[in-house]
Amino acid sequence: MSKHKSLKKQREALCEDLLEAQFELQKANLGPVLLLVSGNDLAGKAELIYTFYEWLDNRYLNTRAFTLPQGIERKMPRLWRYWRSLPPAGTLGFYLGSWYHQPLIQLSRGRMSDTRFKSEMEQVTRFENQLAAEGVTLLKLWLHLDDDHAQHYPPREQQKQYDSLAMREWGEFSTTEYTKVREAAKRMSELTSTTIAPWIQVASSDAEARDLYVGKLLLKAIKQKLQGKDAVPEEHDWQPSKSDRLEQLDYDHELKKDVYKRELEHYQHRLRDLARHPAFQKSSLLLVFEGADAAGKGGTIRRITHCLDPRMLRVHGTRAPTEEERSQPYLLRFWRRIPAPGKVVVLDRSYYGRVLVERIEGFCSDLRWQQAYGEINDFEAQLHKAGTLIIKFWLAITPEEQLSRFEDREKSPTKRYKLTDEDWRNRDKWSDYVNAMNDMVENTATPQAPWHVIPSTDKRYARIQALRIVCDTLQKRLKQS
Repeated sequence: MSKHKSLKKQREALCEDLLEAQFELQKANLGPVLLLVSGNDLAGKAELIYTFYEWLDNRYLNTRAFTLPQGIERKMPRLWRYWRSLPPAGTLGFYLGSWYHQPLIQLSRGRMSDTRFKSEMEQVTRFENQLAAEGVTLLKLWLHLDDDHAQHYPPREQQKQYDSLAMREWGEFSTTEYTKVREAAKRMSELTSTTIAPWIQVASSDAEARDLYVGKLLLKAIKQKLQGKDAVPEEHDWQPSKSDRLEQLDYDHELKKDVYKRELEHYQHRLRDLARHPAFQKSSLLLVFEGADAAGKGGTIRRITHCLDPRMLRVHGTRAPTEEERSQPYLLRFWRRIPAPGKVVVLDRSYYGRVLVERIEGFCSDLRWQQAYGEINDFEAQLHKAGTLIIKFWLAITPEEQLSRFEDREKSPTKRYKLTDEDWRNRDKWSDYVNAMNDMVENTATPQAPWHVIPSTDKRYARIQALRIVCDTLQKRLKQS
C-alpha cells in the first residue's frame, strides 16, 4: 500500500472516531476541551483548525482569534476577555493567540523583563489550574518548523502567508525575530508546562502528519474526559479560623431616627459627588454584600444605590446557578458582571457562595471550596490591578434577631415573599455558617479587598456605617488617582 493510501485510510478512521467522541462529549455535557494553537508563524496554525472544521460537526466547534487587546479590553483585567470567551460545555474550542499571546510578544520584543514575565506565567498557571479543576480540558500545542524548513520561505511567500491567515503576530518576519520568539517560547514552556496542562511540541513540516498527530491527541483527551480520567490539581492553601468575629461585635449600636435621617442625607450626597468626580472614570467600584438571611442587605443596598445615576449602576442578586451555569466554571458568571471603568456593580450575595452555601450544603467537594479561597483572592487581585475598588460587607445579626425578623416577615403582606423554606432550614445550620464565615474572612481579607463586618441589629446603624465606609474608601482612592 502506498504512503498516500495509508495516510488516507488513517485519516478516515480517525475522522470517524473523532466524530463519535465529539457527539459523546456533547451528549454527556462535559468539557469543554480547549486547544490552544500557538507556534511559529507559517507553521500552519490556521490550516490545522480548518482541518478540524472539515472533519467534525461545526455546530459544536468554537474558534477565537486573539490579537493585542483593543478598546475596552485594554481597560479590563487581562484575563477578562479569555474568561468571557470560554466555550460552553460539551464543545471543542480552538484559540489562536491565547492568554500567552501578549506577554510572549512583549518578552520577545524586549518590552517585558523576565521577572515580570515569570509573574505573568505564574498567574496563567493558576488560571489554567482553576479551569482544569472546573472541568475544562486544555491541550496546549506549539507548532514548529525545523530551521531549514523555516528559512526556505521566500519573502513574498511569507507575506502571502501572513495575509491569508490574518495572523501578523510578530510583525515583519526576520531571522533575528524568529530566534527571539523561539527563545521566548522556550522560557514560556519552562514556566507553564505542568502535569495538568503540558506544552506539546508539534512538528509542522508535514501538514498531513501534523493533522493526524493532533487529531490523535484530541481523541485521547476526549476519551479520557468521558472516562473521568482528567488530571486535576489537588493543592489548596487555606487555614481554618481560630477566632469568632461575630462574637466580638457590639450588637447594641443604634441610631435615633432624626440622627439617621441627617446622616443618610449627608452620606448620600457625598457618595453622589464622589461618583461624579472626573477621576472616577478611570476606576470602577465593586460592592459585595454577604450576611445572614434577614440581616438587612437589601435595605442597605437600596440606600447606597438610591443616590447613584442608574446609567452607571448594576445590581445583581446572586441566586443558585442555572443548569447552564453549573456546567461552567463557577467564577465565569461573575467575570461577566465586573464593572467597566466609571461604573458601579453591587452584588447581593456573590462568588463567596462557593465557600458558604456550596460548602455547607455539599454542592461542591471539600477540595473545591478549599481551593476557592486562593482562586477568589486571585480574582480580586486582578480586578484591583485593573483599577476596580472592591469593598466587601458582612452584615451580622444574632440568631434571636433573625427569628424576630422572620416572624415579622410572616405577618407582613409585602414581605412574606422574602421568607422561604430554605431560610428556615438555614437556621438549623447557624453554627456551620458562622464557622464558614470566619474561615472566609480569615482567608480572603486582603489589603486590596478587606472585609467590613458590621452589626446590623439596628438597620439604621448598619446602613450609615456601610455608606460611610464606601464614601471614605472611594474618596481615598480618588485622591490617589
